[in-house]
Amino acid sequence: MNKLLLLLILGSIETFGQQRVYQRDKFEKEILSKTLAEKQYPSATRSKDKNNEIQNLALDEQKINNDFMKAAIKKNSKYISIVESKNMPIEIFFNKNGEVDYLVYGFSSFDNRVFNGKKFLFDTLNTEESKVFYEVAEDFCKKYKCQLKGIENNYSFYIGLGFGKGQKKMSKKYISTIEMAENCTNPDTVKILMLNKLYLINFPEVVLRFKNLEKLDLSDNYIEQVPSKIWGMKKMKFLSLSGNYVDYTNFGFKRNKHLKDLNLQYTGMSKMPKSLKRNRRLEILFVGNNPIKFTDNDFNRMKRLKALNLYNVRTSTLPKSIGKLNNLEELDLYYNNLQFLPIEVCRLANLKTLALSNNQLWNLPVEIAKMPKLQTLYAHHNRLNSLPNLPNLKFLDVGYNLFKVFPEQIYELQNLEEFDITNNQVEEVPEKLLGLKKLQKVYIRGNVFYKVNEKSKELSKLVADLEQRQVLVR
Repeated sequence: MNKLLLLLILGSIETFGQQRVYQRDKFEKEILSKTLAEKQYPSATRSKDKNNEIQNLALDEQKINNDFMKAAIKKNSKYISIVESKNMPIEIFFNKNGEVDYLVYGFSSFDNRVFNGKKFLFDTLNTEESKVFYEVAEDFCKKYKCQLKGIENNYSFYIGLGFGKGQKKMSKKYISTIEMAENCTNPDTVKILMLNKLYLINFPEVVLRFKNLEKLDLSDNYIEQVPSKIWGMKKMKFLSLSGNYVDYTNFGFKRNKHLKDLNLQYTGMSKMPKSLKRNRRLEILFVGNNPIKFTDNDFNRMKRLKALNLYNVRTSTLPKSIGKLNNLEELDLYYNNLQFLPIEVCRLANLKTLALSNNQLWNLPVEIAKMPKLQTLYAHHNRLNSLPNLPNLKFLDVGYNLFKVFPEQIYELQNLEEFDITNNQVEEVPEKLLGLKKLQKVYIRGNVFYKVNEKSKELSKLVADLEQRQVLVR
C-alpha cells in the first residue's frame, strides 16, 4: 500500500479531542517543522545530567516501548497479528509533565529510510491494520505518562516500534507455543518450555501442568504478575523472565534448592528483592539492564554463584557483600558509572573473567594482582592511563582509554594470547611485544605511533615479525 493511500485511511478515521498521532510528512507540514520540533522538544537521549554527562536512557526507551506494546495488545488483540510489517521508527513528543503531545511515525519522504543501520518499510499495512495501529496509538497517547528523573522541560524519544517479529518457528525439540502446551498429552515427559516472544500479558497457567519441567523461558513478553505456584515446580533449574516488567511488590521467591540459572534482565527491578536470597543453589544470576540501587547485604547467602551479570545497572558503587561470592568465576560490570573498582572484587579468588568496560575508571587497584585465576579482563572505554601487575592474563582489552605511554606490565604477561590497546595515545612503537611468545592476536591501531609512523621501519618490522609467527595484527 502506498503512502498516499495510508494517509487517506488515517485521515478518514474520526477522532475525539486533539489528534496526537501523525505520519511524519503530515506532522512536519501541518504541525511542527523538523527545526521547530527539535527546538521545542529536544531529544531526551542527548540531555545531560548534573555532571554534564550524556545520560544513558536506553532503559527508559525500552520501558516506553514495552508500555506501548502492552497497552496496544490490551486495547486490541488484533494488534499482534500485524506481522507483515517491519519495525517502524516512532518519535514521541512529551511535555514537561510527562504527557504525550504527539506520536509521529515513519521518516519523511526526504530521509533515506534507515534507522539504527537497518532499512524499514512503512507502507505495508493494509486497511484494517492501519486502523488498528492508529486507534491503539491514539489511546496510548491519551493515557500514558512518562516519569523521567532530571528532565524538567519538553522532550522527545525515538523508539523502534516492533509490529511483531514474524510468526514464531515451531520446534520438534521443545514446546514453543501455548497451543502446543495445551495439547500436550504427556506433560510429565516435558523438560523445556520456550514460551518467549508470544505477546503474553498474563502468566500462562498451562505451565503448571509440567511437573518435571527443568527450563522455563518466558522472556520478551508483557507479564507483570507471576504466581507463587511456580515454586511448586521442584525440578526447574532455569527460569527467564527477562523483558517482562514484573510487579516486584507482589512477586517473591520461596526457599528452594532447585533453581540454578535465573535471568531477570529488563524487568524494571529498582532494588534486589530480599527473597532472592532464598535461591540458595543459584549459580547464574542476570539482573543487568535494571536501574538497581544496591544495599551492602544484597549478595549475602548467595555463595554458590559462579556468574553474575550487573550490566548497565546504572550504579557507581557495588555492595560490600559481593566480596563474599567465593565461587564467582564471571563478573560483568559493563556500562555503569564506576570510578574505582572496590577492593571487595579483588578478593574473589576464583574469578576468571572480569568485564569493566564502559565505566569511568581512572585506574585499577594494585590488589587485582592477587587474583590468581583471573585470565580475561575487559577494560576498554574507560579513562585508564596505567596498569597494575596482572600476572596470569590470557586476554586483555584496554582499547579506548588514555594511555600515552605503553604499559610495561604488558611485557610481563607471558601467558597473554590476545591483546587490544587500540585508540589510545601511545607514541612509541611497542617493540617488546615480540617477547610474548604465546601471543596470537594483537590490536594496536588508532595510537599516535600508528597514525604518525604507519610506514616507519620500527612499526613495519614489528608487524612483519609478529605476522611471521602467525600472529594476527590489526
